[in-house]
Amino acid sequence: MLFKDVVDNISTLTELKRVSSAYVIDYRNLTNDEIKEALLKTSPQYYFKDNIGKTLKSITLSNARDERILGPIIIRHILLHTDDFKILQTDLASAVIEYEQTIINNSNDSPTSIIIGKEKNYEFFRYVLEAAWEHNDNISSDEKNLLDKIREKLSISGEEHHVLEASIGKFPLPNNKLHTRDQIEQVRRKLQSLGMLFTVRDNDRNDYDIIPEEIAEVLKSILNIEMKEFGYKELINYKLFRNKAYILKTIEKCNIKITNNVKLDDLKEICLKNISPSILLGGLKPRDGLDSTTLSKWCMELGELCTGQKSVLIDRIIYHYDNIRTDISKIDDERLLWFEFYEDLAFRSLDNLRSQNIILKDNECEKKFEKATNYIFEELLFHKPLVLKGTEHADGMLAYQEKIVLWDNKSKETPVNLIDHIQQFDKYIKNSERSIPIFLVIGPAFTEQSVAIAMEYMIENETTISLITAIELKQLAIKWSKKHINKNEPFPLGYFKQPGRFNSKLVKI
Repeated sequence: MLFKDVVDNISTLTELKRVSSAYVIDYRNLTNDEIKEALLKTSPQYYFKDNIGKTLKSITLSNARDERILGPIIIRHILLHTDDFKILQTDLASAVIEYEQTIINNSNDSPTSIIIGKEKNYEFFRYVLEAAWEHNDNISSDEKNLLDKIREKLSISGEEHHVLEASIGKFPLPNNKLHTRDQIEQVRRKLQSLGMLFTVRDNDRNDYDIIPEEIAEVLKSILNIEMKEFGYKELINYKLFRNKAYILKTIEKCNIKITNNVKLDDLKEICLKNISPSILLGGLKPRDGLDSTTLSKWCMELGELCTGQKSVLIDRIIYHYDNIRTDISKIDDERLLWFEFYEDLAFRSLDNLRSQNIILKDNECEKKFEKATNYIFEELLFHKPLVLKGTEHADGMLAYQEKIVLWDNKSKETPVNLIDHIQQFDKYIKNSERSIPIFLVIGPAFTEQSVAIAMEYMIENETTISLITAIELKQLAIKWSKKHINKNEPFPLGYFKQPGRFNSKLVKI
């Protein structure tokens, strides 16, 4: 949406005054229409490159850490990669929280790379971060500036910076605590007052946060973003890039050294993170990359004009993929069906499960019980389960501040007796590289003895074993989802820190 159209559709006088405060003089004494007229007259100042550059710098080096963290997330990682550079206002905070949670989840694995030397850079930068945080509760703007220069020297991206900071328990807040919606709202308003973020209302009275096209294009230029992430992923899956040799040659010409025998998907990931689309298509020199004939044929397939110089053809292809609409429709999740029969899976009601075509073989019961639990945490409690490594591990793992929560499913026809499994669980806990404050056991029911065993284990160790029935977890998930579905607010995992039998009455929903 162009700047003029955005101004025409700004929803309230409060929003108008907030965005006009950036460049409109004496805006407080103007009427609604007068402010809109003034905004249009001063519009070039809003998308003047030097102004936007200074504004970006003021955000990234702000004395307020919330602004330094949240501002770039909202602008760079969310809005510049959404359709029309806009998002439903009620969804913005959820998108920010989801980004932060993903960073925390990724930080639970040691950073690895097939780029030679990158892991040493990770290790060194992590050491620098630890030193910067060693005697402080915060990072000053000067320290942030120095960290950014070191990071750029080491070819570490802003997102990788976040992951490494999360790995030492300092992102997005100390102890890996997520930002609250109020904190996000404060930064959102700050971005409005700086003339970076606007709010418009559609005919159905839905409010959207948006970056006008003129401002977005300048931001993309400054931040070296040639196209949206979704579009680049679509582009790199085109048939021409099934040729491993071509991608290897491009990576080599970009002076990126990688290990041997790398898979095609890993090569594509390197391109997505380190090589711009224009270089992937056209190389670094006139004779590099795809030739004009190949590019012309590609344009023809896309329904674009197929004549012109090589650079023009490349621009058309990039423009086409950059404007592909994000598919927001969700694929039907078969785990939902297993969730409907969650109690039967827990109780191993095999006859009923077979009659409903939920299972064909008895051994499917345990697996589908586990996957239904994954569904509960991911879709209803809004926690993305982490990837488990190896073969001997619990059934599931979640990020919890700088620690992790483990869970294990026990599908049985009789109540679960914890003493029968305590050695198994103890092994999972002791073998973990990270602290495990909570170990959740999900079963059909539990023996009275299990409560005492759980209490004894907590006294002797630093882990609380909480026993929750499938019925309790299902009911809890449904209630939480109904109350928080519009916000995608993660369920506070600390509620599971109850030794022995879980008491749902202690949970505030």
